[in-house]
Amino acid sequence: MNVTRQQLLLGVLMLMGVVRIGDYVLSSMIQGPLRELQGENRELLANITKQEKLLAVGREAGQKIEQWQKKSLPSDTETARSLYRNWLLETVRSAKLRNAAVNSGSPASRRGLYRTMPFTVQARGNLKEITSALFSVEKSNQLHRITTLRLTPVGTTGQFDLSMSVEALIIPGARATSLNKGESTLLSSTNRRDYDVIAHDNIFGIGIDTKDPMKLTILSAVTYRNGEPTVWITEQIDDRVLKLPAGAEFETTAINGRVVTVTEESVVIESGEQLLKMDIGQSFADAVVTSGS
Repeated sequence: MNVTRQQLLLGVLMLMGVVRIGDYVLSSMIQGPLRELQGENRELLANITKQEKLLAVGREAGQKIEQWQKKSLPSDTETARSLYRNWLLETVRSAKLRNAAVNSGSPASRRGLYRTMPFTVQARGNLKEITSALFSVEKSNQLHRITTLRLTPVGTTGQFDLSMSVEALIIPGARATSLNKGESTLLSSTNRRDYDVIAHDNIFGIGIDTKDPMKLTILSAVTYRNGEPTVWITEQIDDRVLKLPAGAEFETTAINGRVVTVTEESVVIESGEQLLKMDIGQSFADAVVTSGS
């Protein structure tokens, strides 16, 4: 069978047409959807990776919230106020600070995420005692922080009036009915003695008398005038004598206070939130704490 040139050319054209049609079919009906599917698959994988990261962040946040709840004050505000205030007062007293008083304010909501409860501390002592108190506060593993701290020198006696503000947190969902007893891991050192260098430095640049005013302030006598008892308090540091009737308020280098009761042999003085009982001849350092408000 003879094939003419026209037939051969027509066959070539038909073959080229088939090839083009096949290429179109491959490109539009197979490769196109395949590329689209591959693109969707990459987008899906990217979304999965993103969601896994968000899930990991969520799990981490959940663990943090759980840890915060364990460190939080109890969710009941009155319970939280009473427990933390008593703890803060006992912490200050344990450091042997005097004139100690702790007050609390009203809780405040922070964007509905948590609540803050403010506390203020007033006390007097030397730098070593103040450092000890601050160390105990910072060492406690609770959700709290010292927001302000002011130290005012009492002359050159080595005593300082401490005024401190503390903020504690209440986290929603906290189930604790007591304060967290753990210890913080955020301190540079967990050994209190490592901070004694603070008390040794003359940070105020003033001459300091290292004598203990508590030992040098004495209940020297009780006398009577018109049948009413009068307390004599002698400050040996300043060579000063205070003569006070029952109910009188006074201020000494050692403590500030109020004479509560007077007998022929002893006196009860209210200082801060403590009642101190002393016999005639005893110094304030020898006072016995009978109770507190």
